[in-house]
Amino acid sequence: MQYVALFEEEKRGFSVTFPDFPDCVTFGEDLDEAVDHAHEALASYVEMLVEEGASLPEPSAKKAILARPESGDRRAINIEVAGDGGDWEEFEVAMHRHLLARIEKYADLHGVSPADFLAAAARLALREDVFGR
Repeated sequence: MQYVALFEEEKRGFSVTFPDFPDCVTFGEDLDEAVDHAHEALASYVEMLVEEGASLPEPSAKKAILARPESGDRRAINIEVAGDGGDWEEFEVAMHRHLLARIEKYADLHGVSPADFLAAAARLALREDVFGR
């Protein structure tokens, strides 16, 4: 299923809303990060709804959403999500235990999971092309 995400440029990045899920919102410092966060936010939100036994609404058409006056000049992108909450993939990572301990300490201090920390670090590395290739 695909749901429309509306991206609105703001001073510090892009806010993201989902007309079919008004309580699901996210943000990104740039458009790429906002799209990544949109996929994650929608997957998590749908997963929560499914766990609660709620049914998912039929996706609204992008044209219909963009025709609404409140859509303004926002960008609309279809975000795909599975009915069971999305396309999360687990994988194994090997790293030195001291580095992992530092990541866990940082993540705990900032109230995020180590997985969220690593995802943010990956986005930053991709945006800044840290390996220069």
